[in-house]
Amino acid sequence: MKHADIDIIKTAVNPFYSAMKIHLYYIDGLLIDTGPFIRKRHLIPAFKTRDIRQVALTHSHEDHAGMARWIGDHFSADIFCHEKAVSFINKTPWYRRLFSDQHLGFTARAYPDVIRTAQYEFLPIATPGHTVDHVCLLEPNKGWLFSGDLYITPYPKVFLKQESINAYIDSLNKLMPYDVNTIFCAHEGFIHNGKEMLNRKLDYLLNIRRDVTELHQSGFTDREIKKRLFPDKVRLELMSFGLFSRLNLIRSCYRE
Repeated sequence: MKHADIDIIKTAVNPFYSAMKIHLYYIDGLLIDTGPFIRKRHLIPAFKTRDIRQVALTHSHEDHAGMARWIGDHFSADIFCHEKAVSFINKTPWYRRLFSDQHLGFTARAYPDVIRTAQYEFLPIATPGHTVDHVCLLEPNKGWLFSGDLYITPYPKVFLKQESINAYIDSLNKLMPYDVNTIFCAHEGFIHNGKEMLNRKLDYLLNIRRDVTELHQSGFTDREIKKRLFPDKVRLELMSFGLFSRLNLIRSCYRE
């Protein structure tokens, strides 16, 4: 699958939940995210047909970084990530792998100011919210934004516990000065009218934060707020057994 000069490698995040996809982007020797280790049988043949010279990780979640160790073992590629993730990724000791992600523990470097390929340049932009180590990559001459998990939907109704609505809002505001034509989302693929869609998400999050905060200050409980603002069940909440939840989003609005 291609869009312009970009090869799109698409696979399920988990074979048991085939509806949830991950999109990896390969352009001019640069691979953006690596996909999950559980999908190695699908991803290894795709990687072997490409000349991977650089890898850019949008963040260290396993569905984005799980195959980085394999790539490091099989390619002479520089692997870049946010500076906050470098020590964790480079120094995952054997005993921690027993209780966490055994597929991390590869050699990674902090992002430089610019990643250059033969034909393009990519600006790493720190965009916390989903994680503290989240980075988007912008090709400013094309208006391409590789957004990792920053975008996904302009109208989120569930969060992970550690996600921060304030950090999301700050990150979206940071992107506003840039001309973004197309978003290349890790889970939704490419999205046209990129600047407009980022603005939609920013407006939505500002409104949700205001509404939740007002209800919370008026004495409403979290569950009462959920019933008022997010009455319908969310598929991702069910699929993740509550790891993603409406209550997490609500609590993020006032806890900071």
